[in-house]
Order: sequence, then C-alpha cells, then structure tokens
Amino acid sequence: MRMSIKKLIKQLLGFVKYGSPQIEKSAESSEKFVKLLKMLDATREEELTCDEVFSLLDEFTELAVKGEDVGRLMPLIQRHLDQCDDCREEYVLLESILKGRQTG
Repeated sequence: MRMSIKKLIKQLLGFVKYGSPQIEKSAESSEKFVKLLKMLDATREEELTCDEVFSLLDEFTELAVKGEDVGRLMPLIQRHLDQCDDCREEYVLLESILKGRQTG
C-alpha cells in the first residue's frame, strides 16, 4: 500500500481526519516529524544500507580503535553511523569490546 508524502506528513503531525486541519500538540508527533525532515535532508545519492554497514562494521571499528581516520578511509560508513541510531549503537558496543581487549 503506497502512502503519499502529504498523507505521511499529515499522519506524523497528527492532523485531524475530518474538518479543519489542527496539529495535535504532541511532542512525539513533532519529534517524529523533525526526525523525518532531518533524514530527508541528510539523504544523499550514494547511501549504504544497515546490512552493508553491519558487514563492514568490524573492519571499520578495528581501524577506529587503532586511531586511523575512518571518516576519510570509509566515509559512507561514517556518514551512515552519524545518521543511524541503531548502527551507531552497534558500533559503540563493538568499540567498547575492542578497547576492553586492548587494556585487558
């Protein structure tokens, strides 16, 4: 089922289905809308999926822990991590494990 952008935005903003459009005064709706706009603004022609990032995350993290400039070496992964909370959470967890191995 396809949903138009206009309908999606109305749903995110909490517009009333009938009558004059009134924005629901909901912090959750506003946060979702702002997050959507930020994601749309940050979208680039060349993107990696979460699966693609996950398949390279161990290599990326090992380089980062060694002090390499991973933003320069693997910019698409860095950009994805900057935008994706789930993948960034995986990265932080893996980074803490690898750093723990260095000290332990």
